[in-house]
Amino acid sequence: MLSRAWDKLLEFESRDLIERYILERHGRKGSARQVLEISSNFIQGREYFRNAQNAAITVKPLLQYYGVTALTRGLILASSPKVSEASMKPSHGLDTVNWQHNLSTKDFGGLTVTIKKGTFYELMQATSNRAYFKHNTSAIDWHVDYSVPSEGINFTFSELVQTMPDLAEEFETWTKVKMDHLVLSGFNHLEDSQYEYLFNKPKDNPNAIKNIFPERILGPYKIEDDQPLITLKTKDFYLGHFSQKFFHPLNAGLRRIDVTKPIKNVVYLSPVGQLYVMAFFLGMLSRYFPSVWIGLGRTEKGDAIFPLFSKSIDLIDNYFPSVICDYLTAPPKGVTDQ
Repeated sequence: MLSRAWDKLLEFESRDLIERYILERHGRKGSARQVLEISSNFIQGREYFRNAQNAAITVKPLLQYYGVTALTRGLILASSPKVSEASMKPSHGLDTVNWQHNLSTKDFGGLTVTIKKGTFYELMQATSNRAYFKHNTSAIDWHVDYSVPSEGINFTFSELVQTMPDLAEEFETWTKVKMDHLVLSGFNHLEDSQYEYLFNKPKDNPNAIKNIFPERILGPYKIEDDQPLITLKTKDFYLGHFSQKFFHPLNAGLRRIDVTKPIKNVVYLSPVGQLYVMAFFLGMLSRYFPSVWIGLGRTEKGDAIFPLFSKSIDLIDNYFPSVICDYLTAPPKGVTDQ
């Protein structure tokens, strides 16, 4: 586990520090019930992650998902002083859609979920689907507010993966298709109702720009190719999907921002939302279809996706606690907004 993130989260297992946090964050005194509910979820989250680390791959995703859910509920309670455990729905906030059919043909990319009331939806509301980013730095230096995705929206595992640039290599190994993602160098909102993007020129996927910014949606737009950067100007009614690239080529705790396609061109997920949904996919697959899950790790048909599953588990383990910390330590919404 990342010690720095878990050291910070330890503060939310302390009664005194939680009371101080609620007072400073929300300007009110936290009740004993509220403090107990927040601390209990963070304590459980730590233990689930600890046990998941030591567990065999056969059950690791399920324990990890329980840890993700516990930390998520702790974040919701800490962010929303009027919310209590009793008022939260005891459901995932996501439902599987006919997975038996997809798994019978080993169509893992087509595994579909639908958004429902529950923990995921409450997470989106509590955070306003705000995405915090670190770009060539180890500290938050930018954010963007996405619309909260609507109840009833369906999307597939493949669509989710293609918003997560850390999985690009594994996605290509699995599908033999390049993932469309662009390394962001700069972003500006111009006065003439345009967005201006500066990208590192994609070396191995020249079609990435037109795939992420399709002219059939945007109409013609302007591209200035000044190597090694490309400047793109497009109307402001359409945004690419800003995604956190957690593993930076220089490492050292740095991160960067990549731009990918939104899910179905309308669904945007913050990093905490992306990782929550990924944990749900893996947790439900290992829990309710154990023969399929265990078979993937034992050289059975369809196992080309296993490296991607393994990398996804590591991604959640290494970065989900850190992303939770981003929301707990960033200024409240409105403080830094102009």
